[in-house]
Amino acid sequence: MPKVGIYCRLSIEDKDKSDAHDSQSISNQKSMLRDYCLDRGWEIYDIYVDDGYSGIDRSRPAFCRLLRDCEQGKINIVLCKDQSRFSRDTMVIEEYLNDKFLEWDIRFIGVADHADTENESYGTIRLFTSAYNEMYVKDISAKIRRTLSYKREQGQFIGSFAPYGYQIDPEDKHHLIIDLETAPVVRRIFDLYISGEGYRKIVQQLNTDGILSPSAYKRANGSKYTNCNADASNSCGLWTQSTVSKILTNEVYTGTLVQGKSHHVSYKNKKRKKVNPSDWVRVPDTHEAIIDAETWARAQERLNSRARTGKNAQTLSPLSGKVRCAVCGRPMKRNVYYNKAKTIQYYGLQCASYKTGAMNCPNTRSVSGKMLEKTILDELNSIVKSYCQSDEIHFNDFHSDQLKTLESSLAKLKERQESAKKRLVAMYKDKLDGVISEADYQLFRSSLTVEEQQASERIETVCEQIAACRKRIENAAGQRALLEQYTHFEQLDRTIADEFIDYIEIGMTDEQGVREIHIHWKI
Repeated sequence: MPKVGIYCRLSIEDKDKSDAHDSQSISNQKSMLRDYCLDRGWEIYDIYVDDGYSGIDRSRPAFCRLLRDCEQGKINIVLCKDQSRFSRDTMVIEEYLNDKFLEWDIRFIGVADHADTENESYGTIRLFTSAYNEMYVKDISAKIRRTLSYKREQGQFIGSFAPYGYQIDPEDKHHLIIDLETAPVVRRIFDLYISGEGYRKIVQQLNTDGILSPSAYKRANGSKYTNCNADASNSCGLWTQSTVSKILTNEVYTGTLVQGKSHHVSYKNKKRKKVNPSDWVRVPDTHEAIIDAETWARAQERLNSRARTGKNAQTLSPLSGKVRCAVCGRPMKRNVYYNKAKTIQYYGLQCASYKTGAMNCPNTRSVSGKMLEKTILDELNSIVKSYCQSDEIHFNDFHSDQLKTLESSLAKLKERQESAKKRLVAMYKDKLDGVISEADYQLFRSSLTVEEQQASERIETVCEQIAACRKRIENAAGQRALLEQYTHFEQLDRTIADEFIDYIEIGMTDEQGVREIHIHWKI
């Protein structure tokens, strides 16, 4: 007697239509498939249910468990309402129904659409069916995106969790109302900040007073919210400087709803891609403000002036926002020192990870700001000397050569990516023809998949570098004009730093006391 694994799936879009299409419901799927087994005298090994999962999702928990049981020989037949319940991904259908299930000696049956891997005619229509099912998901995805876009533009909140300080209106899930328990904390953070307190002191006060952090507060109130970006070392749910920073820069507290900051890469790839701030959807006066306009303006003014060179200084530090730790990639934070007379200023730069204690970073030693400025000036003057002559300025616009090199690298990477795809298809055919074994195929497939992914990631990086290089070519005239004003730079100021420096990486100090400093120039 064959052992049957019954698989049922209901996606979010199916739930929305459950009243009109009751046969889609999980209970009706189970009932129909149980009756199908009983009529034929088949033994039901287990029933696998994924409720609220898209058919394009490969990581469905019950689906993955079903496949494991299939591979272990616990099941002889996989029974679904139809092929689309199993998967709407053409690649998954081919991988399992036309490959793995044959290898594992498993029969697939879709009752409603008469899918049956033992039926020779099914092999002909399988690809058409799977292609149609995938197009259905693509079409649904496009419709959902258009609907969400419309809701954003209408000022409707579409997030799963309300921002700290607010709650989702129980009478309207697209509207925010003030949370009377946490809104005072938001006001306190803004008041402390505009009164002169820094992030560190605000965090210390909140943690000392035992106030739950936003994520801890959500969990304490029964929410399933998880912060994927939270530092693993912060298991106690304490406030951090980054949390305070996010609150101080969140426009939602002024009554303005800001959405559309990121989107999925595609209907198949659920990784999120950031959207340019200029393309964010801002709709004012959608909900009650926690922070008044004056408080918000004062906080933003101070935020924009946090990089001042010293107490009461009116100019920005020339290297503000441009120096990073080469080990962990986080910004280098400034420490300012004065002599007893408060007349001489010194400043050092230290890795934010170590300074704030948010995470461990071995790059603990600070670097002298004045020494760093001198290093930059020396290298910049070397560049000026290389490209300038006393009687006439000759600006060597090497961006064009750099662009050609990058475009050549891009072409090679695309060839490498395409080659990996072709070799993967060829290997698959060789496996089907019995030229190579399953073990060899899996080995080659794993290697080629990694190669293709690496090429894809590198292509994305090179494309970004090409875009930046083209931007530099556009700015070359301005850089030339600035160089023409000098034959030698005496002092590093903000204008020069912004014009010529992209960012700077500070490495660790070695045993000889030498420290690597990498200056990434815009020229």
